[in-house]
Amino acid sequence: MALASSAVLALALTACGESDAESKSVETATTEPTDATVTPTAAATAVSASASAPATGQATKGAGSQGSGNGGGSGAGAGKTSSAGTGSGSAKPVDCTTGSLKFAIKEVKSPINHALITATNTGSKPCRIYRYPALRLSENSQSETARLGPSQPQSVVTLDRGATAYAGLITASVDRNSQTKVTTSSIGLSLHGPDAGDSSTENGVDVPVPGGSLYVEDDNAQVTFWQDNVSDALAW
Repeated sequence: MALASSAVLALALTACGESDAESKSVETATTEPTDATVTPTAAATAVSASASAPATGQATKGAGSQGSGNGGGSGAGAGKTSSAGTGSGSAKPVDCTTGSLKFAIKEVKSPINHALITATNTGSKPCRIYRYPALRLSENSQSETARLGPSQPQSVVTLDRGATAYAGLITASVDRNSQTKVTTSSIGLSLHGPDAGDSSTENGVDVPVPGGSLYVEDDNAQVTFWQDNVSDALAW
């Protein structure tokens, strides 16, 4: 009986020990999940913080790049405007026509027996006026007025819009003694082309003379080449 009681007591103690071990195991298991729950939250917070830092850095970098790009764009736009502006101010000259010019004749006091012919560009573009004016001093003129060869300038006169070309007309000899003398109320004028052999290129216009009367001598009259200033036109 004593042995049997001892055996029963031993089994009871063993069962209690196992029960305590299981209780501790359960407590451990219960405690460990709690720690595990806390750990992922902290990790997630850390990961979130780590992710936020690079994202902020990229946004700043992107903004910096965009600002640089906008600055470059403004510079390019200003260049084009400036270039476009420079291209729009330079028009290629065309040949002058009697329709794009306004002519006038004025008798001058000095030198004597001289008149000044002017041609002003009233067209919309710059134009080139060639050689010398082709003149017929009166209805009785049989040919164009002779040109004064030494007066030829080194280059063709180009007239900007509103600019004027000048030609000097020697109307008569000093003594005014000629068989071809006549008083005229207007002078016929047309334009020459660029080549020396060119005759007048188009129908002329009649240019009235000041006061309606100008003394001229067909055989003694001479006209200068077109000049870009009055002094050269009246220097002969």
